Amino acid sequence: MPMPEVRAACLAAAFGLALLAGPAVAVESAPTPPKPPAAATAASAVPDLLASLPDSDKIDYAFGAFQRGFYLTAFEIAVERAKLGDAKAQSLIGYLYANGLGLPKKPDEAIIWYQLAARNGDPQALVELANLAALGVGMPVDKKKAATYLEEALGKGVVEANYWLGLLCIDPSSGILDYARAAALFKAAADEGNIDAIYALAALYREGQGVEKNETEAARLMGEAARAGHLAAQVEYAIMMFNGTGVVRDQKIAAAWFKVAAEAGNPVAQSRLARLYAVGEGVKRDLDAARHWYGYAKAAGLVDDWLEQALAPEAQKTAEKPPALPGVDAGN
Repeated sequence: MPMPEVRAACLAAAFGLALLAGPAVAVESAPTPPKPPAAATAASAVPDLLASLPDSDKIDYAFGAFQRGFYLTAFEIAVERAKLGDAKAQSLIGYLYANGLGLPKKPDEAIIWYQLAARNGDPQALVELANLAALGVGMPVDKKKAATYLEEALGKGVVEANYWLGLLCIDPSSGILDYARAAALFKAAADEGNIDAIYALAALYREGQGVEKNETEAARLMGEAARAGHLAAQVEYAIMMFNGTGVVRDQKIAAAWFKVAAEAGNPVAQSRLARLYAVGEGVKRDLDAARHWYGYAKAAGLVDDWLEQALAPEAQKTAEKPPALPGVDAGN
């Protein structure tokens, strides 16, 4: 089962993980947090709550309730499943505590449940523990420990751990900086269809980090990620295409990619699209459209000095061509 949000603040905020958001529900008074059940309880009689649910041994009612936003119901059912040694239920409880969904947020309690789930056979819980360790949530920040959890998860077949471990390998603060290994991990994740990994691998080829610099391969991968819907890749691919970096220069297609990303709310794409409208490159010159898109970018905090001058009321009727469009990380 996917385990979203607290993987959020850390690896997510730092590296852009997509989060799963359940619908909001009223938070009831949470029951007293149960202690992790002893192994002996697995032999106990099926609780009345589970007995009242048809085919509870075949249907994951807890996760179903979680998906609908009924977090306390999910918790109550999961606790009964957890007493029977259900590792997935134990992971779900950990997630609810980690994110404070229907319960008080208690990272230390989440760690106990994730550890129990991992011991009982849910390797996905190791990924969640890695996120908490990398974030320093419920424990001191320890990226090496996070890497150890991810290594163990990989050994148990959790292919998504390739991507997360790759991110740690390009994080200078992780203590395991290794671009070559990161490239291999991203490649493994990309081969499984992970578009974040495809984007990350494209960036390594573009910069020549961990692999031989190859702008053509970088553009190919960036285009693949862009076509799969990766927003940052759409912006980068548009920039590469506009500047002819690793791909045949095509301003019209570049403008089209900028528009796709701009309409999705990306401030960098909005600013770059405004530049193109201001000078009429790849699109028909349209100062109103330029002001429109730059307004969105500026409202998001992205100020462009060139556009400020080009779109000023006292500016001349023509605008000089802007400089080559920089990458997203250039910050201008």
